[in-house]
Amino acid sequence: MEKAILPANLVASTVDLDNPWPGLLAFSEIDREFFHGRRSETEDLFRLVMRERVSVLFGLSGLGKSSLLQAGLFPLLRPENVLPAYIRLDFSAEMPDLVAQTKAAIAREALAEQVEAPSAKADQSLWEYFHQRDNDFWNRRNRPVVPILVFDQFEEIFTLGRSSSDRAIAIERFLDQLADLAEGRPAASLKARLDEYPEEAKAFAFTRHAYKILLAIREDFLPELEGLRARMPLLALNRFRLGRMNGEAALRVAVQAPQLVDPDVAEQIVRFVAAERRHSSLSDLRIEPALLSVVCRELNNKRRELGEVKITARLLEGSREQVISELYEKNVSDLPNELRRFIEEGLITVSGYRDTVAMENALSIPGISRDSIARLVERRIVRREDRDGVERLELTHDLLASVVRASRDRRRQLESAERERLSLQQAREKEKRERDLRDLKRTRIAAIVFLVLTLTAIGAAIWAVRSLRMAEYATAQAEKARVQAEEARVQAEKASAEAESQRKRAEDATALIRSSLLIRQAALSGDDSRLNNLLASLGHNTSIRFAARAIDLHRKNQNKQEVYNFELYPEPNTLPKGDNKVAFITYLANHPTFQNTLMTSGPSRQFRASYEGWGCLARIIALVEYTDPTKPPTVTEFNMCAGLDWD
Repeated sequence: MEKAILPANLVASTVDLDNPWPGLLAFSEIDREFFHGRRSETEDLFRLVMRERVSVLFGLSGLGKSSLLQAGLFPLLRPENVLPAYIRLDFSAEMPDLVAQTKAAIAREALAEQVEAPSAKADQSLWEYFHQRDNDFWNRRNRPVVPILVFDQFEEIFTLGRSSSDRAIAIERFLDQLADLAEGRPAASLKARLDEYPEEAKAFAFTRHAYKILLAIREDFLPELEGLRARMPLLALNRFRLGRMNGEAALRVAVQAPQLVDPDVAEQIVRFVAAERRHSSLSDLRIEPALLSVVCRELNNKRRELGEVKITARLLEGSREQVISELYEKNVSDLPNELRRFIEEGLITVSGYRDTVAMENALSIPGISRDSIARLVERRIVRREDRDGVERLELTHDLLASVVRASRDRRRQLESAERERLSLQQAREKEKRERDLRDLKRTRIAAIVFLVLTLTAIGAAIWAVRSLRMAEYATAQAEKARVQAEEARVQAEKASAEAESQRKRAEDATALIRSSLLIRQAALSGDDSRLNNLLASLGHNTSIRFAARAIDLHRKNQNKQEVYNFELYPEPNTLPKGDNKVAFITYLANHPTFQNTLMTSGPSRQFRASYEGWGCLARIIALVEYTDPTKPPTVTEFNMCAGLDWD
């Protein structure tokens, strides 16, 4: 008997009855019985996909787009004779071109579902493949099947896909073919060939579009997607926005395992994740499903560690912002430094997006082994994924990327401070060696002088006149040597003083770096008392004035409130220059409803920071840090609502 081939989204279960929450992992299709709280969204997306040829699913990171596709949408499509081909494009240099990856995904899913699919030729475009006459898909019951190409995490086209010129060229070729398929038009090169050889047109069905396309993308990459509208106008028409869960839907997720958690405790968990500060109705709460899943899974892990039957309210501690950070730190604190460095340097890009690494490349790094990677997979920090025969590694979720980037940046700052300390220590040791060498030279000069004087005294008994002249000459040389020795001593003292001054500046700079890090940590953790104490220790800057601007985005949020793009920025003519030049400004938005607690901006962006929302903030704390590493940061508090420029 042949071994059954499972679709890519059915290869392994991520949950079970004893732990029905996947944490940072997405639900797979085989986990659909554990997927709760998204029924209406699933049905709405299903109707859109069945009605349209091209659809776009978008939403913020952490809202469960991959889970909605695999555990929600796919089980509804299959009974309707729609074949989902789940595609996660691989942009590594060793993988085949993106069109070939798409064709391979179709063949793999068709084989797993026992669907008879037409063979794809290597030089055949996607439009030619789907519009070739008699290129039909048939299931086991000899019924026609419509394939749907589901491109998950399509935003990687704009991040990983354009990290090099070679990748950018491959991306453009792929997008040209995808656009032709989406719009149902043959490529310009094919049109030219058919004009020259019209008899070949009989091989194609131009008006039949027996396929569908679904792009899933993070909401913050919609501007980049808009750049494709000239090639694919349909991208602007059929969109479905996935929002946060409300509290009632979140409660269904938390209480799905009554053997593990009582309803009253489940409601406390939901309110904890929502960071509710007053007693609101559940329907008014807004929940990030990924964070809810992580909290439930971590609470269940604590329950099992303590040997308790059910999750209790006393296990809830800390803050929701700390959950992901503590999850990461807890799972890497006992790992070798080489493995943590691999996570922080290899699995995110320079700008902080998730990246993938081939397993064989990871194993070539000193200190990295299959056992150590298996520990990361077991702890759900890293996941393994087979992409066309190449085993690849990546972080389990975008929520981890920001935590890993913050840890990487802190480590780099400490390493930089340590390198500066070692450099200073080496300079002091070098200065000591040079001083010892100068002392040795002075001793040798003194010995020579003594020898000269002795020989001069002996020669004086024989040649008095000549000896007198020689004695005078020796005396002059000795005085010259003494003067040189004194000058050398003075120079040595100056060098020692300069070295001590450099050490003091390095210590002061390190202290300022740590002060800024403590302020950021206090702001992120929501510890207002500690934050205010730290800010009180800094000087208040009244010379830099700040302004704000609001641009109407012409859309409303789920509460029917107008959404604006708010910008914070210093007035350019108030920024100091010269030795007091500003390095960057961090805006601390200390408000419970505000997502981006910290927003940092440098001179390349004119120290501007922005966010999307429906209201301004009455209190913004601007932490100003200077290019001079020894100059302490300063603080400015301002009300962005006062004098806000509404555009």
